[in-house]
Amino acid sequence: MAILHKKSLGQNFLKDNLFLERIINSSGIENSKNVIEIGPGDGALTEYILEKTQNLTAYEIDKGLVDLLSKKFEKHNVSFINKDFLEIDLSQINESSLIIMGNLPYNISSQIILNILESDIEYEHCIFLIQKELAYRFQPKNKSSKISLIAEFFCDFEILFDIPPEAFYPTPKVTSSLVKVKKHSRYNEKRKNYIAFKRILSLCFANPRKKISNPLKNIFDVMPKFSFDINCRPEELEIHNYFEILSKYEDQI
Repeated sequence: MAILHKKSLGQNFLKDNLFLERIINSSGIENSKNVIEIGPGDGALTEYILEKTQNLTAYEIDKGLVDLLSKKFEKHNVSFINKDFLEIDLSQINESSLIIMGNLPYNISSQIILNILESDIEYEHCIFLIQKELAYRFQPKNKSSKISLIAEFFCDFEILFDIPPEAFYPTPKVTSSLVKVKKHSRYNEKRKNYIAFKRILSLCFANPRKKISNPLKNIFDVMPKFSFDINCRPEELEIHNYFEILSKYEDQI
């Protein structure tokens, strides 16, 4: 299948069968599961998915690839949709027992993941291949980031394993990581306050290496007492600290 790779779409196709097998073995896909694949590309992962289930819908922005994939998998029960996943109305997705997968384009990976997290779509878990650097922004060691706290609000985020650049074509300049995103319900009672929570995070992480007291002065007319040291940096606080900020903010409005 002759394919012209489009750099503008962030196309780096996984070609190493060993890693493709490791991904599918980590996916939890069974015959009864419905699967959405984001960016099937040349269909390498698609082929492995279809060995597990025939209930597959794949979103591909590249019209040329959709035509090639439709022909390659014409004997399978798979629907290839020529749309940008970022423009999909996720509220229209209502499959049960849903698993979402994809080798995500590096330039829009975070947007795709955040869109899914912030939506009301019901899914069992997601399996995504993303840039290693981004994976560790979602799950940083011993510190917080705006994106890690948003992820923690909605899901359990797990880094499964890394994949080297030479496993892809064209070869990227970075290492990739396979991650698992599993929705939880720990903070469901706070969902109604999510917009305010996200706004607080944006203010606090505008200058993440400065003291948290600086953005707090812009949030509160009169500085309340907190259980944490306001001389800490935003990255040193945990999600329960930001819930405390949220609670005190709501008390003043």
